[in-house]
Amino acid sequence: MLGSLLADKVDVSSSQNNPPFETDYDYQEILDNHQSAIEDWKALNKQEKLNYKNNLVCYMKEYNVLDPKDEAFLKCKNFHILTREIDERIKSVNSFEMLPIDDLHFEKSLLELMENIENTVQIRELYKLRNKTLGKTKNAGVKADDAARLKNCLRQGRELFLSGKNGSLMVKPLNYFYSLTAYSYAAIILNNPIRYNLEGLPGSHGVNFLPDDMRIQFGGEMPHGTFSDLFTSFPTTLIRNKNFEVIQDNTDSILAFYKNKHTVSMGTMLSMIPEIREYHKLITGERSRTHPLEITLGNDRRINTWEFQIGDGETKIPSEEIENAFPNFSVVERHGKFVVSVPAVDSHKIKASITVDARGNFWFIENPFFPVILPEMSIHFILTNVFSNIMRYSPDRWGGILLNEVNSDISLIVRKYLSAFENKFPILLLRSISKYYPYIIEN
Repeated sequence: MLGSLLADKVDVSSSQNNPPFETDYDYQEILDNHQSAIEDWKALNKQEKLNYKNNLVCYMKEYNVLDPKDEAFLKCKNFHILTREIDERIKSVNSFEMLPIDDLHFEKSLLELMENIENTVQIRELYKLRNKTLGKTKNAGVKADDAARLKNCLRQGRELFLSGKNGSLMVKPLNYFYSLTAYSYAAIILNNPIRYNLEGLPGSHGVNFLPDDMRIQFGGEMPHGTFSDLFTSFPTTLIRNKNFEVIQDNTDSILAFYKNKHTVSMGTMLSMIPEIREYHKLITGERSRTHPLEITLGNDRRINTWEFQIGDGETKIPSEEIENAFPNFSVVERHGKFVVSVPAVDSHKIKASITVDARGNFWFIENPFFPVILPEMSIHFILTNVFSNIMRYSPDRWGGILLNEVNSDISLIVRKYLSAFENKFPILLLRSISKYYPYIIEN
């Protein structure tokens, strides 16, 4: 069983379970037609209104005007809310502050920032900051009692993280998973366009662990839960460091997520973590899915263009990975790297899985789930969930892993992953829910 922890396998099946989004109707058109009908009704005289029993509803039925409040259009409304938020994020000036953290005391500094957001007033302000459409509407936002509940989620998340960080390796995964879960509730309310309060969240984790072959299932026909809501909390991906910034549109990824169930091995997930890439290659004998990425200003003086330089010049990246991630963009090979030219005005159209490490370096991730693009928070949700399940339901095997009694390779990569998570999570979290975008600089 434990040997399957390093297996690299993904199965995809087309299935769905009441997805929250539908594209069958243009909800904006329904809104516009309904409002136009109201205006036309107001313009009618008394005699004309009598032809419809002096009733607006009868008038609407006569002309087949759809009611946007009808439950039949709820999922189309959700999709309308989602796409409006994405469009606004793409157009808006980014309001998250780059925050350099001195590497000498970075752990303490990050924990102070985590504690700083445990404030009801700031939580309400963060909602308005992070929701570009709903946050600006009248009376919108997190109410005081919901903000107080979110503050408790944040505090619990921090306390659980500290318990994992300072506690025994034997119980770290459980603390880390439930820390991430507690913080996920805040990430969902602050970022997911169709979630407004904690009361409306599904009660399940939203993933299914298969202990016999150490695999996990998500998406498609799986029950909705924290994982699916967390995934949908990233309708855009902010790819940023001190020199570059682009906001990627994840509409297609979200729609595909709810239509396809993925069953994935842990070796696949571990291959997507840049912080352990060398250990992954050493232990599995296979190349990591992570590749260094440098983004520079292009040489074309006629238009503002970004050059995505992908690879280390040695490891060959499958060309289909580049084609999927950069559809319809110019791609050339140069010195063993792929170089993609992306006009700045079209940069939101890329479909890439890109992460940013603690120091602000970019990494291109080969995506075994395309067109679904897993946010980095979702990747860690899966990994900590699996390790916490092994710890809880197979404590004998978990002890064998940690004590290096079963397989030294598995022991090493699990320990290295937990160390990487411990160092990266506070930065990843702050980038996901705060007003800051921290990165570590050398002293």
